[in-house]
Amino acid sequence: MHLLTYPFVLLTLSVVVPEVFGAAVHHVHRQASLICYEDNSLRALERFSSDAAVFCPKFLKTPTEAVPSNLAGVSTSRLSSACACFQKTAAPANPASTPAISPTSAPIVSPKPTTASIVKASSQSTAPASTSTTPRSTASSLAIGPTGLPTNTIAYAGGKRGLVYDYNSKDFSKFFQDSRKIAFGSNWGVKRSPAPGVTFDQAPFVPTIRVDGNLRNDEWIANVKALIGSGSPMIFASNEPDNTGQANLTPAQAATVYKNYVQPFKGQAALAAPAITNGGGATGLGFLENFVGQCAECHFDIINVHHYVNRRDVNVEQAVSAVKSYLTNDVAVFKAKHPQFQNAKICLGEFWLWEASDDDGANYLRALLPWLDGNNDVACYQAFGGLWQGNFINSAGTGLSKSGQVYHDL
Repeated sequence: MHLLTYPFVLLTLSVVVPEVFGAAVHHVHRQASLICYEDNSLRALERFSSDAAVFCPKFLKTPTEAVPSNLAGVSTSRLSSACACFQKTAAPANPASTPAISPTSAPIVSPKPTTASIVKASSQSTAPASTSTTPRSTASSLAIGPTGLPTNTIAYAGGKRGLVYDYNSKDFSKFFQDSRKIAFGSNWGVKRSPAPGVTFDQAPFVPTIRVDGNLRNDEWIANVKALIGSGSPMIFASNEPDNTGQANLTPAQAATVYKNYVQPFKGQAALAAPAITNGGGATGLGFLENFVGQCAECHFDIINVHHYVNRRDVNVEQAVSAVKSYLTNDVAVFKAKHPQFQNAKICLGEFWLWEASDDDGANYLRALLPWLDGNNDVACYQAFGGLWQGNFINSAGTGLSKSGQVYHDL
């Protein structure tokens, strides 16, 4: 959960721990846990930055390699652990195992990351979470369009914009309480309030399926039924199954999860395919290609994609162009290739310009939000700012940052 040049809210990459439902543990698989980012001093390793890509191979081979100034003071053992994790996660995919995707245009960012390794918050807290499902207002809307769904599941007053938050977000939703732009919220889980004291009640809540090591979630069905009954318009499938730091599933596993937990709600809410990174090889659209092969009978109302680029690689204008190109070329080509997605709308489920200043982040949103709002192929989007101090909330926690204000107003 990293935005602009601010420190992470949490820097633990929860890769494998059997999930205890009710705890704010976001991502699970069945191998040994890997911790890539232990504190703010390891920020340079996020998103496979140039520092990590250059430094880690040399450091792992020769630990006496000079350490960059932004990692000064970090112990050798912790750097070794982080770099080993980085190397594992950034390892290139086996191209022979992945059907080729032929976009009509290549992204402007080079090199393209092998995965969108976003660090979502994780916690071992077992505090009970609220199951409240009643929003105060449905002033905004989700413009998904006619897909055979009941009209009341998607007919709000006008808007596509979502807010991401988690158990660390306190009551910061109050700063968006008067915004008419927010159509929904999500937190990578199935409960509106992921921890005591965390509130989000001004718009519908969109649940995301998370499973344990046995691909189960025994509280999902009842909670989703209640959420749909209270106005939730959409369901998110697994979050970044192509990312070892997130859901970390094979295409076959992701298909099993979808069939068991998302497909049963066909016709009751808009169903989003698993959210993929904008990586290459066996990640990103390559992963989705393999997933569709395992889920031929599945129904999709939405193709859910994530997009991240780094400010050190591009300027604001180029970053905006990269998003537009990805959606109108790469994603469009994929949709046209697969009948299951030809009528599906796009959700830009996460996007951001890493390591941008607050001013650059605000300008990025000013340039991109009107385009997303006016694009009929886009059903929804969530900027990866969010309800955290130092992200859309200012560092003091007393109001909105510049980028948060743009997301609130524009």
